[in-house]
Amino acid sequence: MSLINKLTAQWNHKSKAAAPVVWPESAFTAEQHAARNKQFSQTYHAYTHPQQAFEFCRAQADEGVVLALYLLALQYEQGDGQQTYLSQALSCYQRAGDCGHPESLFNLALLYLQGNLPGQGPQGKPNAVLAFSYFEQAATLGLVQAQYNLASMLDQGAGCFQDQSKAFDWYNKAAEQGYTQAWQNIAVMYYRGEGVEADKLKAYAWTLLAAKAGVDEAIAAEPEMTQALNSTEILVGKAQFDHLQQGFLAYLPIETRFEG
Repeated sequence: MSLINKLTAQWNHKSKAAAPVVWPESAFTAEQHAARNKQFSQTYHAYTHPQQAFEFCRAQADEGVVLALYLLALQYEQGDGQQTYLSQALSCYQRAGDCGHPESLFNLALLYLQGNLPGQGPQGKPNAVLAFSYFEQAATLGLVQAQYNLASMLDQGAGCFQDQSKAFDWYNKAAEQGYTQAWQNIAVMYYRGEGVEADKLKAYAWTLLAAKAGVDEAIAAEPEMTQALNSTEILVGKAQFDHLQQGFLAYLPIETRFEG
């Protein structure tokens, strides 16, 4: 996948640049946004009629309430059963994302990955470069799904230069928040020596952890990995797994936490 070419600005000195749009949400601090979101949420969830809830959400979005912008974007993206309203969704996600709303940034990334957005390049093609940028912003804000997707793009070199070392770091950040597919990918990277020094025992330990969480790929890989190790290596690998399991116990299914 090639990167988008840089564009060269063409200046027209006879025309004046359009004044930037100043949205109402830009006037508030992060603390004020948090308070306004809380107040909005309390009122919004009190509505029982969908149309009234939508109208209230739209009015609050017009006043720059970040959570209202996000929820309105979700509704625009979902549509009314006859059509979707991606231009409006994109605008609302962008405004909320500009205020540091991680879920909006994440959904922006997904929209750009899917493509077919109005006014977004020839034939609405996916824009992995922009998607990567939005995933990175959301990941930096701590959103675990964005951390995993960012790691995956770095791992594959999608929308960015391939950097498996950085991918390994972001997989670990997602893993720390209990994202079980990241556990499996860490195992694979240890096994193959991608982005980290190869270590078959750590690969085995992470595979056991992912299998315990029910990740199909790990469940399928575990018997073959066990067969490839000698008895001493299995003991060491299982000891490393026991240590990992204690650290991630809260993310494992209750019925498996204390199994041997």
